[in-house]
Amino acid sequence: MSAIDERLYQIACSFPALQHKGVQEGRLPGITPTDFYDLDLSAWLYEGGGGLLSHGEFLILEGLLNLCNPQLHDKFNLGEALQTLDPDNMQALLNGIVRTYNRR
Repeated sequence: MSAIDERLYQIACSFPALQHKGVQEGRLPGITPTDFYDLDLSAWLYEGGGGLLSHGEFLILEGLLNLCNPQLHDKFNLGEALQTLDPDNMQALLNGIVRTYNRR
């Protein structure tokens, strides 16, 4: 397990919306306690079950993909997230951005 994968998993688990979707139980493709498979998550999000998510949940997962690899996953829009997410999920996003930036 890499520190990056573990950090992204912990960030994903910090979102109340993803907790309700069962992220900790492995119900979101590509997100596990030991690995963050961005290509699996991206394929599911854009070509699979992502259409069943709320707009906010979709934005959160796009944000996680962007934190993982911003060059490959460049569809995330922070301004849209600011207008869409409730305060708890927005705080989780901001904390995730800071944690990724600080690499801790």
